[in-house]
Amino acid sequence: MKNRRSLVLASAWTAVLVLSCVNVSLAASDAAPDFTLKNLAGADVKLTELLEDGPVVIDFWATWCKPCIKGFPQLQEIFDSYRSCGLKVLAVSIDGPKSTSRVGSFIQSKGYSFEVLLDSAQKVARKYHVSSVPRTVLVDTDGNIVYSVTGYRPTNHDELEKAIEKIYPEPCPEETGESAEGEQAGEAAEVESTEEAGE
Repeated sequence: MKNRRSLVLASAWTAVLVLSCVNVSLAASDAAPDFTLKNLAGADVKLTELLEDGPVVIDFWATWCKPCIKGFPQLQEIFDSYRSCGLKVLAVSIDGPKSTSRVGSFIQSKGYSFEVLLDSAQKVARKYHVSSVPRTVLVDTDGNIVYSVTGYRPTNHDELEKAIEKIYPEPCPEETGESAEGEQAGEAAEVESTEEAGE
């Protein structure tokens, strides 16, 4: 009986260790799972295709998550600083069916210009072992996770920027005002048209 109980306990600890290793391996220096999700305009966005142009920041969030929303202005600043180098920012919403309709209007009201994707079934969130939000991951052009953090602290974005600076040691070229404004206007129009179609 004791041997059987010891065997069960040993198996349980092995399972815990295996799961711990999976979480650690996805936290840094491991390949980022590929995925395809719809954006607010209903178009497919594939991670590996974006990585052809530059690194990608993936930020898992939800409209009901106050810490997520609190970190968005800093995330926008990072996007504005490195977008001309090719950096992409994907704000992956894990809102369920009842709150997904609020995602587009929230983003539009704040004027954020980074890409927003919908993961209402949380399939991608599970691939990235998201246990709580916000969870932010930086994927380099080789498809490897080079930075990740769960939760919100103001210093998180400083750490994220330092990780990006290792990829882009030289300053990014400045964007012309017209091109930046045009891109934002186009994204706002996409959000508006999507919401009208859903009505």
